[in-house]
Amino acid sequence: MHLKFNRIQFTPDLMPSDIIGTEVIEEDRGTGHRQIRFIPGPVFANVILADEINRTPPKTQAALLEAMQEYQVTETACATSSSGLCSSATQNPIEQEGTYPLPEAQLDRFAP
Repeated sequence: MHLKFNRIQFTPDLMPSDIIGTEVIEEDRGTGHRQIRFIPGPVFANVILADEINRTPPKTQAALLEAMQEYQVTETACATSSSGLCSSATQNPIEQEGTYPLPEAQLDRFAP
């Protein structure tokens, strides 16, 4: 089926750019010409496993959920993720230290 799979390990220090990608400035050493290039993150896959999603801050959770809902990752990059995105997520028990509960509005995106 030629599907691309990525696993994202969510940690407390994970930033949205770590999962959606980032823009970098590259310079051609020969000509000195600079260009901006988008390096896609792991959400650019057909199947994503978001492991321990509630260990990361809400801002990073929202970046993943935007990609799931909108099939785009940022307004500035206007990058479109793969069609046919399927994601699964695991979460730690909320009693565990260092967890961030998913907001009620985001819980409906995952089946129990």
